Amino acid sequence: MAKFFRYQTGSDGVAVLTFDRPDKDMNILSEAVLRELNDHLDHFAGDSSAKGMVITSGKSDQFIVGADITEIQSLKTEEEATFGASMMQALFSKIAGSPKPVVAAINGTCLGGGLEMSLACAWRVANANPKTKMGLPEIQLGVIPGAGGTQRLPRLVGIQSGLDMILTAKRVDGTRALKMGLVDACVPDRMLLDVARQFALKGKRPHRFRATPVTFQQKMMTSALEANPIGRRFIAKKAREMVMKTTKGFYPAAFKAIDAVIDGFDLPIDKGLELEAKSFGALAQTRVSKSLIHLFHATTAVKKHPYKDAGQERFSDREIRSVGLVGAGFMGAGIATVCADKGIRVLFSDPSTESLGKALAHAAAFFGKKLKRKRIKKFEMEQRLAHISPATSPTGFNHCDIVIEAVFEDVNLKRKILAQLESQKIHDDWIFASNTSALPIHEIAAQSKHPERILGMHFFSPVEKMPLLEIITTDKTAPWVVARAFDLGNAMNKQIIIVKDGPGFYTTRALAFFLAEASLVLAEGAKIEAIDGALTESGWPVGPITLMDEVGIDVGAHVLETMDKAFPDRLKSPPGLDVVKSSGRLGRKNGKGFYLYKDGKKGAPDPDVYKFLDPKNATSANASPEEIATRCTMVFINESARCLEDGILPSAYEGDVGAVFGLGFPPFLGGPFRYVDHLGAQAVVEKLRELESRHGARFKPAKILVEHAEGKKLFFPDEA
Repeated sequence: MAKFFRYQTGSDGVAVLTFDRPDKDMNILSEAVLRELNDHLDHFAGDSSAKGMVITSGKSDQFIVGADITEIQSLKTEEEATFGASMMQALFSKIAGSPKPVVAAINGTCLGGGLEMSLACAWRVANANPKTKMGLPEIQLGVIPGAGGTQRLPRLVGIQSGLDMILTAKRVDGTRALKMGLVDACVPDRMLLDVARQFALKGKRPHRFRATPVTFQQKMMTSALEANPIGRRFIAKKAREMVMKTTKGFYPAAFKAIDAVIDGFDLPIDKGLELEAKSFGALAQTRVSKSLIHLFHATTAVKKHPYKDAGQERFSDREIRSVGLVGAGFMGAGIATVCADKGIRVLFSDPSTESLGKALAHAAAFFGKKLKRKRIKKFEMEQRLAHISPATSPTGFNHCDIVIEAVFEDVNLKRKILAQLESQKIHDDWIFASNTSALPIHEIAAQSKHPERILGMHFFSPVEKMPLLEIITTDKTAPWVVARAFDLGNAMNKQIIIVKDGPGFYTTRALAFFLAEASLVLAEGAKIEAIDGALTESGWPVGPITLMDEVGIDVGAHVLETMDKAFPDRLKSPPGLDVVKSSGRLGRKNGKGFYLYKDGKKGAPDPDVYKFLDPKNATSANASPEEIATRCTMVFINESARCLEDGILPSAYEGDVGAVFGLGFPPFLGGPFRYVDHLGAQAVVEKLRELESRHGARFKPAKILVEHAEGKKLFFPDEA
């Protein structure tokens, strides 16, 4: 009995196979789905009344979003993973080898296995809806496309265009797909099925190499490079150099993808598919892939928070239409820009007209870049800028859905702003959020008339680029308030974690220990570039000393002072940092920090910094990169575990998501808690105790780590 597909043959002799999973919101390819698809393909082959077939989706905004990741994760050996890829390839090869044409009618999201199935079809027709996006995102899970993507895509659109899509996980819309030869037609929604039927009656045509139709000179260059082995080796060399520069070699899937594309291009398709399946099988069992798949599950898990449905009865419409924003500094400008970009009206307040002007210029520059890259049109840019309404006082803020303050980290100033806003006649659903990185929310709300409507919304800089939003709740914050803030974060396309109130919450608290440790190593005689190099070479995107310059030495010192007061028994303040700060060094923002800056660009470390450090403390002058990285990473992991132990983090999932998407913890390690599972809690505890014996109480293992070590427990037993 058909469960996932509906097969109907029309009077024109075209069969339409409609995929619509009743058990899920998304069309995902699973083993059961593929078995049923195979049965329908056999039926189609024997259906004498069918001249051709169209595969389409019964869901309006998606075609096929890819394969079931949990099934990929369940493959326990390289042989199992290779076999799984081979079986999926064989099914799609049945489509490619059908004597009667099969057409993919693509409406909405078409990713991974969905696109690979489409590539096996004789023709592809996409609709022109902006929601229609095609791509191969497997590289983001630490594997390569395993159902024919590395073989059929380059043969269709060219090696360079194919590699670009595979290596970057780039998604293209119908218009772009038509230009590059990925689809054969791009039509309005209402015409999709009719046009697909017409293609099904055209008969088959062989897959052919199709260079990207750009300028004549570029087309000639593309043909010259891709049409001969020497040119293809040159493309591969450049691609490997780009991958090494971008990933520093931590992500083996990118190199395997290049090999599969280049080596497979000269092989018969069946041999190329065999090569692809073997590479997929090997990658699926790597720690990198398991860590990246874990992050996929973690990001899914944190969306199922306990406040999810709290606002449904209160709000018939969950859409956020207006935000009040106090403070036109760098953070305020970023929040306003992202809100306006998502169609949310922003009432922007700051007593300084100069600051407001800079914030508006910031937004204009952001949208100007989008316009230049042809991501938006001029009228759209003007429309989005018109969503920002600046003023020198918070007029009309009492009518906003949510008010966010983004002023300097001063609890008294934040309380004053809150009191001023509450003195207005506010509506019953009015919410106040503080964009603070360290100050406890309950202290800001201490004198509030409505403490149940107060929470924290900690954005990360730059707001336009950093994906994380940390929502902080107090014991008095109402569930509907959290749900409403989550709605705003979703509207801003943020990756959200919800944590409990406390000094530094989760992200700032863990980061403070990380930065303090790096500063201690500096005070102990290690060179600036040695510290940054040790961490970047171990996978962190930015070194801790560079990060201090980026956030501002004054801000970093203030956060460390706040954390020192909160955790005086553990956090050891680095000697000399206050002297560096008092020397007028603020970092990049005033062109004077641990590094030298010229025209806003970072140069070499400033040798004058070492004058502020006491040479008597030079105990780590010859520390190895491994030792430096281990100290900084282990203190970060230990404090993350303490946040879970203290109830700041509701689960280890939030810990991993926050660390990776907000603080730059290496994704290929999966986050601090997934990394502990990989190393084993016992090994982590032993390393912490060894560091404690040499460096002090901040390395004393968290109780929860000791418990996991003694009980041989995992934070994520389902992923073992």
